[in-house]
Parts: sequence; C-alpha cells; structure tokens
Amino acid sequence: MPFVPAPNIMMVEARALLFGQQIENRFMCNNQGPVTLADLEAAAVAVWNWWELAYAVALPITVNLVEVLATDLTVQNGAQFTYAPDATTNGTVAGGQLPNECSVCVSLRSAVRGRSARGRFYTLAVPLSFMADENNITVAYQNQLAATGVSLRDNLAAIAPLTIVSFFSNGILRPGGPVYFPVINALVVDRVVDSMRRRKPGVGS
Repeated sequence: MPFVPAPNIMMVEARALLFGQQIENRFMCNNQGPVTLADLEAAAVAVWNWWELAYAVALPITVNLVEVLATDLTVQNGAQFTYAPDATTNGTVAGGQLPNECSVCVSLRSAVRGRSARGRFYTLAVPLSFMADENNITVAYQNQLAATGVSLRDNLAAIAPLTIVSFFSNGILRPGGPVYFPVINALVVDRVVDSMRRRKPGVGS
C-alpha cells in the first residue's frame, strides 16, 4: 500500500534473529503531539527494556534481539532512531522450541468493537516447555503472554500510548486518514499454535 501519513504516530519495531532468520514485532505508539528525536529514542528504549525484562521470559534462548527501530509516520521520510545497546539480549527459556514458523497471537484490544479497532502481535518463537500437546500451548503460557502484552501497554503509557492505527474501514482506505484507538487490554483468545510461513529460514522476514 502507498504511504499514508499518520500524524504523531511512532512505529516501533523490535527486530530479532532466530537461527539466522530475521523476525520482528511491530507496535504503533501515539505521541499525542509532534514527534521529536527524543520521543523516538524514549519509545525505542522503552520497548527494548520491555523486551529484555518482560518478553524475554516467554521466548527461547535462540531468539536474539538485534535492535529496536522507531520511526515517525507523520511524513513519508520521517525521522528514525535505532537503539541497539548490545548484541547479547536473548530469550531466557531453555529446552528447545517449535520450528521458526510457529507462533502464538496476542490480541490487542481497544474500547471499540470491530476488527479495525483491534491489533495483534505474534510471538517470535514458542518454547517446547510451554506446549500442552502437539498443537496447543499451556494455559499458564496463554496467561503469561497476555500479561506480557499488558506490560507493554503499561511501559509505554507515560511515553507514547500503545495504539491501534486503523488505515482501512470496510476494506477501503479511510477517506479522512487513519483513526487511532488506544489499547486498553491484551488477550490470548485461544491456545492453538499459529503458522507464519514467512518466518521459515530463507523465506523472508
């Protein structure tokens, strides 16, 4: 899709490696005013710290966080800030994992109904120790992932709130530009493992 301006929005990408494959989680944050380089840095640092302190405990040790990139979406050539303080921040769960393309969906919810008012992110990998059977994660892991999403919301609340940016409505671009919905909760609505073919080694990021 062609670039559509999203004034005051910062896109924050947590980029990682898994057995040589590039993987990422992407989040939208509402700066609630013009974006400065200091704002981008603050958002990138907050997401890195969340990844290291809250998200890493849900990921296998094979996942290596490489960088967090924050971009101003107000204009097409908006400013960017890259935060990469080390090359040694990994997941913390030992004991193996499912194949690269296996993931679990964390649903980000606003106070408004409808798909355009919801968002999601997919876990970067799934540890074997958190599987209840061949297809389903444990209830404990389901709850842990939901709490991880809530933690991300909380970590960004005082910086630039985690936000759903809706570019489309009923399958077409919104004529007045994107609409923003603040994230109020995070849920994992089922325990079935998802498949993301683009995460297979050699396929793409």
